[in-house]
Amino acid sequence: MSESSAVLLCRQFQWTHPGLEFLHPAIDLQLQRKAQALVGLNGCGKSLFLRCLAGLETQLSYSGELLWQQPFYYLSQLEPDLNQSICCYLGLDAVFDALERVEAGGLDQTDFDRIGDRWLAKAELRQWLLELNLPIDPALPLCALSGGQLMKLRLAKAFATKHFLLLDEVSNHLDQPARLWLQQQLKQYQAGYLLVSHDVELLSTVDCIYQLSPLGLEKYQGNYQDFLQQSQRQQQQLQQQNDKLKQQQKSQQQQQQRLLEQQQQKHHQAKKNKTHANQAPILLGRKAQQAEQSHGRLQLQVQAQQQELSAKRQQLQLQLDYRDVPKLPSAAAAKACSGPLLYCDGLVLPYGSKAPLSFQLNVQQRCVVTGSNGSGKSTLLKVLAGFIQPIQGLVQVKQQLWYLDQHLSLLDNFPGAVEAIRALTMSQQESQIRTSLSGIGLGAQRLTLPTQQLSGGERMKLLLLILALQPYAPFLLLDEPDNHLDFQALAMLQHFLQSYPAGFMLVTHQNAQWQQLDFSAVVRLD
Repeated sequence: MSESSAVLLCRQFQWTHPGLEFLHPAIDLQLQRKAQALVGLNGCGKSLFLRCLAGLETQLSYSGELLWQQPFYYLSQLEPDLNQSICCYLGLDAVFDALERVEAGGLDQTDFDRIGDRWLAKAELRQWLLELNLPIDPALPLCALSGGQLMKLRLAKAFATKHFLLLDEVSNHLDQPARLWLQQQLKQYQAGYLLVSHDVELLSTVDCIYQLSPLGLEKYQGNYQDFLQQSQRQQQQLQQQNDKLKQQQKSQQQQQQRLLEQQQQKHHQAKKNKTHANQAPILLGRKAQQAEQSHGRLQLQVQAQQQELSAKRQQLQLQLDYRDVPKLPSAAAAKACSGPLLYCDGLVLPYGSKAPLSFQLNVQQRCVVTGSNGSGKSTLLKVLAGFIQPIQGLVQVKQQLWYLDQHLSLLDNFPGAVEAIRALTMSQQESQIRTSLSGIGLGAQRLTLPTQQLSGGERMKLLLLILALQPYAPFLLLDEPDNHLDFQALAMLQHFLQSYPAGFMLVTHQNAQWQQLDFSAVVRLD
């Protein structure tokens, strides 16, 4: 497509943190008015790239060109001010205030000008909220909405702009009906968008996918299934190239060894001839010197060829390593517990569903918690963890539970990953800790960051490593742990839970990707 039809032109664009090298090779990108997605491993800079495109990342240094040719709207993962009302968030507070003054008998011309032809603004907003299946009180503060309700409101505001959209992980916290609504809205949206997501259902509806990695930006035509096929073919090709280079290296080493041996034999023969020949000493010395020089040139040639092949293999290995799923150590066994580990009788939650809950779980039992947005799933886990009190009912817990909220707050306030492991496990040897962290994809550069600055997927990988290093596998309360995870981190989490020796309660809106866990209990909140 021509540049004139592009929404955004990005030429040789790079960004860097102050004092650090560039995070990626220079990027060339043209965004069109169509469905496009941006994928990549957690920590590779997808959200950062989106903020750069939106012009909001002022702490970074830039080079290259970034030119928007049409208006855009950016919807980030960060929540807005939760103390403001719904009408304030939607920019209607001034109109609503003017309507109230006029309805009370006010005659200020400024109010009439502000209202214009929007005399039915309150009724229209209530109807709009009703159609979205959201609370219809415009004065309701955003903090009164569930995570899924808030995201749906934010999405509806974005779609109403009819601008090109930059969307960052917008399906997080949405229940299944809201996810279906989002998919339908995206299919109908004509202005185009760039979606950062790991949601397979959303990625299955896009026209093309860009993959961001430390190696650069790669474009794949088609949806997620097409991306997978192309990526798998690319992986196979890379592996074949790597195997071929490995064989070339081996053959070259053997050939070069033979040449060196031949050269050494000639050199030895020349020295022998010098001892027994009748030639003049000067002539024999010159021949010996020539043999030494020839031997040196051959050695340099051998080294140059080896370095060239090694560089090619190193580049290929980087690409192969980037696609590999890191391995975690196996978790220890669960601590024995007589009778049910968790017992609830007539439990009434302070938020969400008011129906009394009664259930019990043993130390190795797996339970999934289902329900729509606002039904109290997260509240239930907080009650079981002891963070908030129920309205009524009995809760008995025989062992300590590990509560992992949607933001993995357990990892907040550590100066780095090494310090987090030291504080939350029995491990103290820094060299062993760093080796373990490297094994899950956290290299030396990421270890200098406070744990709060790690990406969602990196925090999840770190937490899984911490769980694997516990002397006993604790019972887990997992609140939508799949939010913000890339495909690699999600695969790690699924594999970890599949073989996890203790039990857990899992809150999720993506039941399909957890079916292999063989849940033996279900708690429904409706």
